Amino acid sequence: MRTTGIVIALGHEREGFVELSQLEGFPVFLHVVRNIGEVAEEVALAVARDSQNVFAEAASQYGFGECSILGLNHTGDMFSTVKECLEKVSGEVVVTAPANAPLIPVDILALLAELCEKRDAVLVRDVKGGVDWLLSAYNRRSFMNIVETRRPTGFEELVDGLRRVMYIAHSGLKDIDPMLFTNIRVTRASDIPFIEKLLKGAKRGR
Repeated sequence: MRTTGIVIALGHEREGFVELSQLEGFPVFLHVVRNIGEVAEEVALAVARDSQNVFAEAASQYGFGECSILGLNHTGDMFSTVKECLEKVSGEVVVTAPANAPLIPVDILALLAELCEKRDAVLVRDVKGGVDWLLSAYNRRSFMNIVETRRPTGFEELVDGLRRVMYIAHSGLKDIDPMLFTNIRVTRASDIPFIEKLLKGAKRGR
């Protein structure tokens, strides 16, 4: 099945772009683009429409011009954002990942894509037991069918309409990601030195 990877960056220009902060020579978001590109035939970066140009320039500057940039109109809530993303891509399986999570292992993204080939959705639970909606995989046809027939207003209503949904427990991530790098998010530029230190430690441990 054709897989699309969507990297979601929800920042707006007036708030600054933490995803553009440099991490080991590349902007943070391009680490996610590179990793998701290992498992997807099509890769798109979803951003607020007012920040489309700045991300497109960065992607082109660092040699990621093949990554399409989706300018979104609806970024006020997570469900509207993901729904608009799926309306704009063509993959049968769609894997989503947050643009400020540069350490998500390729193996985690590959697992989501593989498991979703026979399911309507594969959802990852966070440390509190909730769902990390930005790190998930969907059968695009099933997702859009529920959107069109039931008009859900949020993820919970959407998932209620899907028949084959799999949840990956937070503890289950450790089998593939023992250090739980999947959970690390860059929320401000001052996070970068800490993350670089983690990366160096991980490389020494190999």
